[in-house]
This record gives sequence, C-alpha cells and structure tokens, in this order.
Amino acid sequence: MKKKCWPVQSNLVAAAVVATIVAVGGAASQAAASERSSALKATSRVALSVPVSNSGGFNYTQGSYLEGFEFTANRSITVTRLGAYDSSLSKLPNGAASFATVPVALYDLSTGALVREVQVSASDPATGIYRYAALARPAKLNKTDKYAVVWVSLSNYYIASPKLVASDVNPAIKYLAMAGYGPGGLTMTSVMVRPNWFYSKRAHGLAAINYDLGPNFKFTVSG
Repeated sequence: MKKKCWPVQSNLVAAAVVATIVAVGGAASQAAASERSSALKATSRVALSVPVSNSGGFNYTQGSYLEGFEFTANRSITVTRLGAYDSSLSKLPNGAASFATVPVALYDLSTGALVREVQVSASDPATGIYRYAALARPAKLNKTDKYAVVWVSLSNYYIASPKLVASDVNPAIKYLAMAGYGPGGLTMTSVMVRPNWFYSKRAHGLAAINYDLGPNFKFTVSG
C-alpha cells in the first residue's frame, strides 16, 4: 500500500506561503526604504549650520553692507527659503534688541542674473539664529554655475569673526568665498547690488568662512 504524501504536499504549500511572505515583505521593505529616501530628499536643509551658542565671534555693525558667500552646488538642489541673521536670537552679547526687515538675494554669478530676492522680517519663522522667508518660486540650482547669497545688513548686526569649522558647511554645497561689495568689500550700501568682491577659501582657508556671517538659505536635494 502506497504511503500518503500529504506531509510533503503540506511542506510544499508551506514553503510557497513563506516565499510569498518573504517576497511581499521584501517589496514592502524596498517601498518603505524608497519612501524614506524621498522623505529625506524633501527635508529642508540649511547651507551653514551656525550654533545658537558657542559660534564664537561677536555681534557687530559699523554701517550697512552687502555681505554673504559665494558657492557652488555639489548636487542638484532647490533653494526654498532665504534667511537673515537675527542677533536678538543668538547668545552673543551686544546684539540688537529688535530685527529690522532686510533684503536677501540669490545671484547666479556665472550669468550675472538676480535669481531671487525676498524681504526677511521679524515675523518670519526662525530656525536657530536665522529668520527665513519662503520663496514664491523655489530656485533650482545646477552643479556648474557659481552662486552667491547676500543681504544688505541695514541696521542689523552681523557676526564678526565667528569660529565655524569646515563641517558647518552643508556637504551639498561648496563654500568658495565670503562675498562683499566694493574695494575690500567695504563700500556701504542700503540697496541690493550684485557682489563684486570675494575673500576666497582657496587663498585664505577657514578665515573666509569666518569673516562675517549675515545671510543663509534653506534647500532641498533633488538629485
């Protein structure tokens, strides 16, 4: 009399069920990983990470200047907000008691174009020691052109001689130079102009990053 094969058949069915569960589970894991990756790409990042305390330097102003920094993008990024330093939010002494509305702009230095400009005010939301105004149209940057984000300080204080390190620059960008206007970057202005003076990191190392701090920006990574 032949033996029944139910146990073997049951094992085959069980194996098939397990394989299906593993396949579905793997697909679900891949989908979850893809979703997490997309979420991370969409997360807003800051160009310069400046600590609220222990940033070094001091609040300072001796007039209204154009200040900022020149950079290139290491990845395809989209600028979503432009920011301005608010000394009343920092732990540094001798800051302004209030924040005055200031213009902040993004320039494409390779083409000479003014890409975006906003007014940052005391009512704009703060992240750390910066207030950020949203761009009506986010600006997608390429990996070949040189850009600069600048502000006109007006009556606001900026941080002179901070103590940032290379890792405070987001790896999605390459910091090229402190940007200013006029000989030595010392020509005062109360209106937005394109920067034409640069204190380069190549020539001066971290001193270029630690010259003056005024504007900043937020962005997302798209590739």
